[in-house]
Amino acid sequence: MRILDFYPANCKNCYKCVRNCSVKAIKMIDDQAQIVEEKCIACGNCFLVCPQNARNIHSDLENVFDAIEKGRKVIVSIAPSYLGVYDEPYKLISVLKYFGVSSVEETAIGAAMITELYKKYINETNMKNAITTCCPTVNMMVQTYFPDLIKYLIPLDSPMIAHCKMMRKHHGNEAFIVFLGPCISKKCEAYGYQLSGIIDGVISFEELDKLIESKDIDISAFEESIPDMEGNYTGKKYPLENGILSGMKDIIAESPFTPLSISGIDNLKGAFDALSEGELANVIIEANSCIGGCMGGPAIPKKSQNMFVRKTKAKSRIHPLRDKSYKNYELHEKNLDYERHFRNKQYQHPFYREEDIRAILEKTGKHSKKDELNCGACGYDTCRDKAISVLEGLSHPQMCMPFMRSEAEKISNIYFEYSPSIIVIADLSLNILDLNPMGESAFKTTIGKIRNKPLSSIMPTDDFVEVINTGESMVGKKLNLESYGKIMYERIIYLPKNKILFGILNDITEEEMKKEQIVNFKLNTLETADKVIEKQMRVAQEIAGLLGETTAETKAALLKLKKVVLEESDK
Repeated sequence: MRILDFYPANCKNCYKCVRNCSVKAIKMIDDQAQIVEEKCIACGNCFLVCPQNARNIHSDLENVFDAIEKGRKVIVSIAPSYLGVYDEPYKLISVLKYFGVSSVEETAIGAAMITELYKKYINETNMKNAITTCCPTVNMMVQTYFPDLIKYLIPLDSPMIAHCKMMRKHHGNEAFIVFLGPCISKKCEAYGYQLSGIIDGVISFEELDKLIESKDIDISAFEESIPDMEGNYTGKKYPLENGILSGMKDIIAESPFTPLSISGIDNLKGAFDALSEGELANVIIEANSCIGGCMGGPAIPKKSQNMFVRKTKAKSRIHPLRDKSYKNYELHEKNLDYERHFRNKQYQHPFYREEDIRAILEKTGKHSKKDELNCGACGYDTCRDKAISVLEGLSHPQMCMPFMRSEAEKISNIYFEYSPSIIVIADLSLNILDLNPMGESAFKTTIGKIRNKPLSSIMPTDDFVEVINTGESMVGKKLNLESYGKIMYERIIYLPKNKILFGILNDITEEEMKKEQIVNFKLNTLETADKVIEKQMRVAQEIAGLLGETTAETKAALLKLKKVVLEESDK
């Protein structure tokens, strides 16, 4: 079963998850992060830093409420870190009972048992080093990446599993047993034990908090309740740094071991490297994957207070005087089997030829050692590690930020250098910042001569002033540069965040001259037509005049003829 992964998210190629994964168990497929199970140690750091909150974590909440609805006896083992995570921790117990939980017990009971067994191990072991095995992430880390140190892992169950074994014996097989805590890796640890029936589910404080919020439940409105079974002072200290070792300091003082409390994966890697190299010896290491111990767990509600506040609150609520009132299991539960064995799960990195690695490096512009910046922006410590990850299918060449920036600048520079448009860049004081070669040619100058000079020294600035005043870019306008004999089509882009103006000018002089020629031709045509029409009208008038004269003469002749005819008729 896949327990941890990312939801498909609006990934912006920030590679934050890759940078924060100490074992590089994340691969990028189609710009989406995916967890590589065989490499993952379930620390949860990638989920904590993901800006998209794309965590996809298996949840047993549905199974828990299904068990409650079916009338099963649901028993919760609550991690002692609840005393620091919640402002009113004992009211949380009442909330769990309100949901239908039959009984709430503190995991600190199992921690106290493991402390007793640790003491016995320290007295009896012949190992020169020892590593506590309460943190599942640490156990996975050693088995996967430091298999030579498996022999130093104390072969005992974690407090969670120890307590669940106690509860299973005490409450029987019909009980539905659930662990509640601040940890994600406990879900991975519990999986095998779920199959064997020791534990039925794991839920996190974060899951519970979301459930409480979704049901609009106010924890402060509840009465306080004491857990049905409580751990003692020794067990309650486990989530604090040095909380494990402090419970057996007398035994350690009589042993050859020097106690070391180490939290944080990178710090642990340093210690484990030293153990592997033999530089560190005769130590017993309290190993916590989370900085600050379990109080810094990855599944603590986001609205919970600062880790140091949580630690302070927990310390104020955990003290020896409360031991007198605790209800606890008797230590006859020692007859249960708490032994655990660890196996080698070493991740084998594929072997790649040097020429293949060099080919990837060269693809991202790393042609020599001096090109390998090792900036870590991609999430890998060195450019070489990054190249190997590409060959391994975990990343792709474009994840190299300096390379992509160089490519982007190269394209930008090519456009700037070879653009057929004039490009002038000015600040908001209208001083020239840059001018491309086409601009230098048009304005008959060089950028070296005019950089930081007023823009007005080469062209009119009225339009630029208007853009600054309105705060809006200018789409396009015709600009007549009479001093250069040019007519330009001008666009001005305003970038307020960068506090610069982009002037883009296209020479339309030839087009405008052609337009003028066409207009002149049309005007000439109209003038010619006017002259022709005028002449036609004059001819028509002359014709009309002539016609008028001939008509009058004809009429006079006819009248004379008529008179002669009439006179002859009278005779």
